[in-house]
Amino acid sequence: MPSRTTAIQHAEEPRANALRCELEQYVGSAHKTFTPTQAVIARAEGCWLETLDDNRLLDFTSGVLVANLGHNHPRFESAYARYAAGTPRNCYNAITPLEPKAAGRLVSSLNCPRLTKVLWADSGSAGIIKAIWAAQHARPDKRILVATRFGFHGKKGLAGDVTGSSSPNPDVRFISFPMEEVRDVSLVEAAEAQQATLQPKYEAELEALARQERGNLLLLITEPYLGAAGSYHPPKWYMRLLRDWCTQHDVILVFDEVQSCHGRTGELFAFQKHGIEPDLVVLGKGLGNGEPIAAAVGSPELIDSLHYGEASDTYSGNPRACAAILAVLDVFESEPIVANCREMSTRMRDGLSWLRDRFPFVAAIRGEGLVWGIEAGPVGALAAEEVANRMVVECYRSGLHLLGPLAGKVLRVSPPLVITASELQSGIERMYAAFERVAAAG
Repeated sequence: MPSRTTAIQHAEEPRANALRCELEQYVGSAHKTFTPTQAVIARAEGCWLETLDDNRLLDFTSGVLVANLGHNHPRFESAYARYAAGTPRNCYNAITPLEPKAAGRLVSSLNCPRLTKVLWADSGSAGIIKAIWAAQHARPDKRILVATRFGFHGKKGLAGDVTGSSSPNPDVRFISFPMEEVRDVSLVEAAEAQQATLQPKYEAELEALARQERGNLLLLITEPYLGAAGSYHPPKWYMRLLRDWCTQHDVILVFDEVQSCHGRTGELFAFQKHGIEPDLVVLGKGLGNGEPIAAAVGSPELIDSLHYGEASDTYSGNPRACAAILAVLDVFESEPIVANCREMSTRMRDGLSWLRDRFPFVAAIRGEGLVWGIEAGPVGALAAEEVANRMVVECYRSGLHLLGPLAGKVLRVSPPLVITASELQSGIERMYAAFERVAAAG
């Protein structure tokens, strides 16, 4: 059977078109998540990308919430080169001075008595799996894994088992996550204020689960917001409810901060924003600002339940990954990254609200910090999913880089945390021009 031709092509992009076809010749399409633009990036600096055909794009993706410090941040790159200089390419079953230094500074930055020991991983999903392993080894008499519905924790193994709303693993149970109550950012304050009315149904669900499982509950895993499901950001009382329930029933609370860590939500870590302390936290993406590194951090009781070799892999905690962690922490300690995120968050909310109020097919916006979602609605005979794809393509033509839609119809807006007010405003203006063309075509 001949290969399918799937390479995306754009008029006036001869070099990029050729490279897309070359990639298709050698690499399976399943390797990439579908994005209707499939930009071909030659260079990047700060919040800007330059394509192979010399088009300049404002990056509203941060890769995929990875480049929190932007691309080729001078202080990060300088510190990274300094830390990594002369180190071995890998350090399997050996140690460099960078590793305990990176682990110690990471633990210190978490500033949480529960979180004092690290297991390295080379991807977010691997970090989730290691966190679950630690819980299973520490409490072998318990087996039930509870996950908030529609979360995304990875595609592999146990991480895939606790993703979504159903599981092939008979030991997984799912509970509800607030979605409809926070469908638009304008509803969040009301959801906070209506705690007495809204919380009881979630309490009842949790207590019913506790009665059903009768002491077999091992852990509860959640994200601080539902990213892949379409950027749903819960009221703070919801996370406090989960923390209290876990404490009451001796359940290990695992916080999946693979997407949210290192400033994305307006705090260095999202659990700080919610005012809770998880028992295990999993960090990734922004942890290394692009270097492949993740970490599960928890108490010695949990982390040390795994012994030599039980959580090892080839690349975890390698010297260059540790160098990246140290360089990231250097920048966060010397520059107002989190403060800038908070300031730009207000501007982003105002700008996206302005777009929502002008285009009927912008059905809702929701987010916090610098992670936002724009939910598309239908235009004429076009379904919301098709409108969302057109929005991505038209933004590309306006010089704005977005990823493919989440959950079919939600555009993720997640620029680097170093974005300036003028760059953010430029992004909103580019969206406006793009959405005008979507409206005209519909």
